[in-house]
Amino acid sequence: MVSTATIISMFVPIIFSISLFVGFIMLYRKKTGIQVKPLIIGAIGFIVFTQVLEKAMHFVVITNFPTYNDHPWLFGTYGAFAAGLFEEVGRWILFTWLLKKYRDYKSGISFGIGWGGIEAILVVFMIVVPNLLFAFMINSGTLEAQLGGKMPAEQLETIKESVLNNGVSFYLLACVERLCSMFIQIALSLLVLLAVTKKKFTYVIYAVLIHVVIDFPFTFIQTGHIKSLWFLEIYIAIIAAVAFLFIKKTERKM
Repeated sequence: MVSTATIISMFVPIIFSISLFVGFIMLYRKKTGIQVKPLIIGAIGFIVFTQVLEKAMHFVVITNFPTYNDHPWLFGTYGAFAAGLFEEVGRWILFTWLLKKYRDYKSGISFGIGWGGIEAILVVFMIVVPNLLFAFMINSGTLEAQLGGKMPAEQLETIKESVLNNGVSFYLLACVERLCSMFIQIALSLLVLLAVTKKKFTYVIYAVLIHVVIDFPFTFIQTGHIKSLWFLEIYIAIIAAVAFLFIKKTERKM
């Protein structure tokens, strides 16, 4: 059975992710001002480059390499570089072609909030909502009856164990991770904007490499080779702190 406390905790990151998006808009609206077009382009850009184009490539790769779980280092390298390339080159394309009149600090912040805010909502919804539905099925004893014929027994058992083992801390830590990711996405957006304004594509390469460093360890969570979420949360919190300092430094430069 999934405890009532765990089920309640599942709603926390859902509410938090929406509040985070709105909260950052309100915070920076007072602090620097918000540009609506970069905000919207950032949100749409994340969906197009990561949820459509990047996932299309993942589908092709994973279909042709179904044993990727057996090669975490190789898969981690591929996944991290794919995310870095699609996100950072995607930002560069959008700033270069669609946001020619929006290249000041306020626009960079707005774009980063749009990109990171929609990421927070989508990631949380894609992870938590299915788990919530699975939890209700487990507690009602209908999981096997409803899903048994739709997926292999091993996959169904893995889902069941995952939902039963993910306690309150798992969902609360998701809030911390989304907050940290928001600062990182804003910082990377500003770095790519600097690449455009200073006409230095090397900054985009730096952004891709930074993204690779950030994402690489998370692959080992997906493949089950790292069990401790605390290690990754501390890791991402340190990077977020550096990102926050970069955001402040860039404000003085721009």
